[in-house]
Amino acid sequence: MTKFTSDIKLAIVQGFNPHMISQKEYASQMGVTRAQFQFWLKLYELHGEEAFKNFYTNYPVPFKLDVLNYMVQSGASLMDTAALFKIPSYTMVYNWQRQMEYGGLDALEPKSKGRPSMKNKHQ
Repeated sequence: MTKFTSDIKLAIVQGFNPHMISQKEYASQMGVTRAQFQFWLKLYELHGEEAFKNFYTNYPVPFKLDVLNYMVQSGASLMDTAALFKIPSYTMVYNWQRQMEYGGLDALEPKSKGRPSMKNKHQ
């Protein structure tokens, strides 16, 4: 899957004219899925040009719980919830939902990133 820079996402969203072409056709011309394009549109509608800048990727457990609670209480979709909280991917919210269902609160704890350090064999 191709990664799009913030500037490219912004240009794609700003270049869309709903009176000229459908979302599906436009997304296809731009080389993205319709769902991804719709998500970018929602982000842009809610947050403007700042929608595609400075995403935080290591979310604390209380934030994840707030997002999931909002989604349950409001009945909002994954896409709407992610756009409202400015989360870069609605699939991330889906993953949190599954982690919570199968592993409880502990499953929402951030995992350590990177390669584990090598153990010293000379001990």
